[in-house]
Amino acid sequence: MYQRHSKVNHLLHRVQGRFFQAAMWAEIVIAAFIFAAVIFQVVNLRIHLPKDAHSQFVEFIQIVLDILMCLELITMLCRHDMDSIIEVMIFAVTKNLLVSHESSVNMLLGVIALAMLFGIRKYLFLSANEVEAHKQHLDFIQQDRDD
Repeated sequence: MYQRHSKVNHLLHRVQGRFFQAAMWAEIVIAAFIFAAVIFQVVNLRIHLPKDAHSQFVEFIQIVLDILMCLELITMLCRHDMDSIIEVMIFAVTKNLLVSHESSVNMLLGVIALAMLFGIRKYLFLSANEVEAHKQHLDFIQQDRDD
């Protein structure tokens, strides 16, 4: 019974890893599309400036950021760590700042929210590598005390 449970967990872990890899590759492809679109827009600005080019570009950015947020949600569901949750929140606030043209007060609140999220990510929690290093350090200390 235990061996069957172990095989199911192993299979689920492999599927989860595949979803994570697919989401990461999709992010890279979308980043390449964004880069190409920005270059195309810069070239268009030099040649001529159509009346609705800005609104089309903002709509494009909105769609791309929605897709990226979905990919980050997939990543968050696969990794189960605090860093991916903060990244999803950063994408959500950034999308709101870039796409919606709100009042200056709302823009200021969005910038403050972004600063707080970056501060939380930098100062208030440890990455998975730091947690593992801390556990190893505590194990080493415990082992030293036992000897």
